[in-house]
Amino acid sequence: MDDSDDKAMKSPGPVRLSKKENDEIIQRVARPSWRSPLYWWLIENHDELRQAEFNTGRGVTWTDICARLAELGITLADGRPVKPSTARINWQRVRKEVARLEQRRARELAEQEARRAADPRRNMPSRFGKNFSPGPPLSDVQPPRHSGQLIVAPAASRAIAPSTGHLTLDEQMAMGLQLSTALGVVVTEISRITKLPDAVEDFEFHPNGIIKSKQTGWSSALETKQQQNKLSGRPINDDTDKMYRKCGLEIEKL
Repeated sequence: MDDSDDKAMKSPGPVRLSKKENDEIIQRVARPSWRSPLYWWLIENHDELRQAEFNTGRGVTWTDICARLAELGITLADGRPVKPSTARINWQRVRKEVARLEQRRARELAEQEARRAADPRRNMPSRFGKNFSPGPPLSDVQPPRHSGQLIVAPAASRAIAPSTGHLTLDEQMAMGLQLSTALGVVVTEISRITKLPDAVEDFEFHPNGIIKSKQTGWSSALETKQQQNKLSGRPINDDTDKMYRKCGLEIEKL
């Protein structure tokens, strides 16, 4: 066998793709073509549609929407126009799919927190970042229980811990975090949230800034939006100001 035959038998080298080509492949995986344009439109606008349903209390008016979808060229997978009955069925499927993804993500977060809580090294100094500061003493952060005024944590107390989900509320407050609006203000790792004077409900937050109370429709909508933002890689509080105000809260992003 000569050298030319030997070279022909060698395996080819790795294929080098441009960033654009690679992104196109990833996009095909993330958005398979067997899903219809209608499906992807419903996924992308899920939060807004749910909020519209909540605001009107009557659900989505698919007859009007389907007429507009036809004008925009949004069709079924085979190119047929969308009928109201078909849109309604697809919307139910999308809602179930989004709920399933949110439940899976919630389980993953719970498992992560459980692993952190079970880690015997969780409070070792080596686990804290180089910029970590324990903040002021608890007595400087916690407001008097009898006070009816809004209490705002001093700026020096807003220390950001690398992982605080396993700590008690008192421990979090000692580190500069306050996670209940019953204290007048919430200070998370990414935001400061003030309870407005006319607010009725009190809410609690995770250290990462996601609300975990669901007493009202608006707080539930806020939690859903925050989880969607996190799943899609957007800032957790992206496009949430209105929802905070509806909950009787005002947010300042840190």
